[in-house]
Amino acid sequence: MKHFEPTVVAFCCTFCAQPAQSGARPKKIKQLTPVRVIKLPCMGRIDSVHVLKAFENGADTVFLAGAPQGQCRFIQGTAAAQKKIEYTRKLLKEVGIEPERLEMFTMSAAKAPPFTKAADEMTKRAMALGPSPLKKAAKKTQAA
Repeated sequence: MKHFEPTVVAFCCTFCAQPAQSGARPKKIKQLTPVRVIKLPCMGRIDSVHVLKAFENGADTVFLAGAPQGQCRFIQGTAAAQKKIEYTRKLLKEVGIEPERLEMFTMSAAKAPPFTKAADEMTKRAMALGPSPLKKAAKKTQAA
């Protein structure tokens, strides 16, 4: 398989993960691949449709990042997000996309390294799994 530049999408809680991601830039913390960040008011607001659309639009891996359990400003956001991620993994498997392409990470707003570590982990997963099956299908459709 040829080398490819993976597309990694992160759905980030505005109060925790997004500040951690922003904090990585001034400290010059290097990530393997740039991550496309989509802000959410709380990671509990994620919906399977959002994740599926990210894959449909070319993501090789997707992750959700937000507050650790018990630290969510909206109380149950982390627990709600976990249930939605588990459900979405089942949907991915049913449509032939590896569920490992989707993950959830928790982190504090004050710490940039966990965001960079999560982004790098998802980049490595994308490299190991190869391009998303949806990218392959899109290329075949364009070629026809």
